[in-house]
Amino acid sequence: MIVQTNQFVGASPESLYNAYLNSVEHGRMTTSGEGEELTTWYRPGVGNVANGEVGDELRCWGFIDKDGNRVYNLNATNLSLVPGKLIVQRWKNLPFNSATHPEQITDMESTLVLTFKKTAFGAEIYMVHINVPDYEVFIEQTGERAPLYTIVNTHWGLQYWEPMKKYFGCNK
Repeated sequence: MIVQTNQFVGASPESLYNAYLNSVEHGRMTTSGEGEELTTWYRPGVGNVANGEVGDELRCWGFIDKDGNRVYNLNATNLSLVPGKLIVQRWKNLPFNSATHPEQITDMESTLVLTFKKTAFGAEIYMVHINVPDYEVFIEQTGERAPLYTIVNTHWGLQYWEPMKKYFGCNK
């Protein structure tokens, strides 16, 4: 289980929550870049939508593969939303399938719980991420070789918390 708490000085829980569920803002506040090409909320039967709702899929860190297809490093589905307070997702990224011993790969997705709270100086996000596999993976694009759990734990800071603090103008 990965547990992290991050403070966002000067931000409100609602602004953090709303940005997470907006395609363009999600892309801008993370290392994924800007706009729907790299980050989008996808609604089955509808297509890309501006804001994610229960049942919608977050598709993040998109790229074009060697066959010319758009692929996303992260696919997550909203299971439960409490406006301004809680996001629960079924969550899986491409490295889940990059085990150095392929027989260890599991079909089980992880579960992500984000809780947004007001603090005296702004807001905090309390994150619990369960069922992240601990088998060793090799990520060709970055050269990382480590237990998946370790890489995911580190990447939360690199791909979310640090860029979000910069995006929202928060002090570290």
